[in-house]
Amino acid sequence: MKIETGTAVRHGDEGNLGGRLEEIACGVWFTSRGTAIPKLVKYQDETGMIHSIGPIRVLSGEKKYYCGIPIQEYRCSTVIGNREILFRLYYYMETNCWKLRWEQI
Repeated sequence: MKIETGTAVRHGDEGNLGGRLEEIACGVWFTSRGTAIPKLVKYQDETGMIHSIGPIRVLSGEKKYYCGIPIQEYRCSTVIGNREILFRLYYYMETNCWKLRWEQI
């Protein structure tokens, strides 16, 4: 006899979130429908100096699961000097925390 207590919710899992992640502060603008759009990032380097990145261009954003943890992932770019820099922002909804991973420097 099989008894089910509810409906199982399945979602794709991306596995382990690899790469070096940096904890950051992120300034976010919310649309009238509640969609978060990152506008500014501040991070601290190895020497303790605080840097700002902005304006940020959001290329894409989607909700993903890494090892079962729901994360809003944003592919972003900004221009520093004359170079376009690509990076990803990760918003951890459960802990209200932002992290950054550089794609190219």
